[in-house]
Amino acid sequence: MKSFDNSGRLVAEINHFRTTDGKSVTTNTMYDTTSGRVVNQNIAVFETNGKVTTTNVINGKLLP
Repeated sequence: MKSFDNSGRLVAEINHFRTTDGKSVTTNTMYDTTSGRVVNQNIAVFETNGKVTTTNVINGKLLP
């Protein structure tokens, strides 16, 4: 899902997918509206045993 500002510029994007071993991965990526560069990305991995791992990346991104 993508979020845009009133001028049509991309502000944020949320992606969700599952891996072959059953993990659920959600990424939330935020963009600078003036330059379009990535400001922050949050990655949450939910494992089948209930364990949750989160990663925050500032000024870049690891996953699409």
